[in-house]
Amino acid sequence: MDIVIHYNVERGFEDLALALARRLFAHFDTAIDSLALIPVSDEDLDLHLNGRLVCSLSQSGRAPRVADVLTVMEREE
Repeated sequence: MDIVIHYNVERGFEDLALALARRLFAHFDTAIDSLALIPVSDEDLDLHLNGRLVCSLSQSGRAPRVADVLTVMEREE
């Protein structure tokens, strides 16, 4: 699985992005092929799985969680 986390440093989302990355590694470990943390200026915090948007703080009103990835994975089975 390929995971990308976009986060806005200027708005203070770096710590949330790092914490999310740690939780994702703790849960999925070797199932993760790549995980990228990418600072951006146009979004607050969002999570992409295999090129698809999973959750966006600006769209959903909450930070992405590991549960969001699990939900997407269940739908794809």
